[in-house]
Amino acid sequence: MTKVHLITGFLGTGKTTAILHLLKQKPAHEKWAVLVNEFGEVGIDGAIIRESGVAVREVPGGCLCCVSGLPFQMGLNMLLAREKPDVLLIEPTGLGHPRNILQTLKDEHYQDVLTLGATVCMLDPRHLLENKYLENDVFVDQIQLADVLVANKTDLADEQAKAAFEALLASSQPQKAASVWIEQGQVDIDLLNSPASNQRLAVHPDAHKHNRKENLTIVLPLGANEPYRRFENKGQGYFSIGWILKEDLVFSAEKLRDWLNGLSLERAKGIVCTDEGPLILNMREQVLSEMKTRTLEESRLEVIDSAPLASSQLEQQVLACLASPLN
Repeated sequence: MTKVHLITGFLGTGKTTAILHLLKQKPAHEKWAVLVNEFGEVGIDGAIIRESGVAVREVPGGCLCCVSGLPFQMGLNMLLAREKPDVLLIEPTGLGHPRNILQTLKDEHYQDVLTLGATVCMLDPRHLLENKYLENDVFVDQIQLADVLVANKTDLADEQAKAAFEALLASSQPQKAASVWIEQGQVDIDLLNSPASNQRLAVHPDAHKHNRKENLTIVLPLGANEPYRRFENKGQGYFSIGWILKEDLVFSAEKLRDWLNGLSLERAKGIVCTDEGPLILNMREQVLSEMKTRTLEESRLEVIDSAPLASSQLEQQVLACLASPLN
């Protein structure tokens, strides 16, 4: 039997960082795998997680829980059949309701192969002070369905945010199995042993009210004469634009930093070839972080915002960050 854990949370709350930290704590005798969905189409989080050496399957583009099955079940079934993992971590997009995923995992077709473990929700406690999050049914659903609530980025939170987090825990019904107050995604693997409650699915059963995206996106390799490709997506009141670029298109790290620091967007992230070596870039709330990574076969870059994006203008800006002009 494969034990499955959902690692949920809104955009930029640190889900991927938490998963990487959990993978570092993986028992040597266990085989783990990760199923990743992103709102955008270019699969940056999957590429980052793959660095850890575990098997990764991606369901790109939109809401993982809304695909009634087909893309989600295809990815899930292929991982289970090929890898036969002891533990499977599922990272839904930060803009997706986890309810349908949990219901699918409890389907009779998976009763003999899966056991549902604790669902973990990553939360930036500062969001509990902003109505735009508190009034978002995706945000509310992620918190409601979590067995374990993890307050991340607490080094940026004040006492008011901490009080809001404590009040949330006190009012949660059913009560959370566990909660922690951490920094930089430092989730302890023991939290995955927290009990999962079937009662959470019974609360707010009609919360999932948005357009369904049934398309299966397949990102094919770039053609011989195709230096880059652009992908766009929209849904849940958000818009994304992403690019995949051939490895010989090297970015100027300095230009890329200047461009990203000048953006006013919900989120930007990338795993890119630069003149300072391969880098993983992540910008949330106008704060840019970076870390070095292995040699890349291609660059992937993506921006997400709650307002429509000027795709042609942004693409010109991206290409202007290359170390050498595109011929």
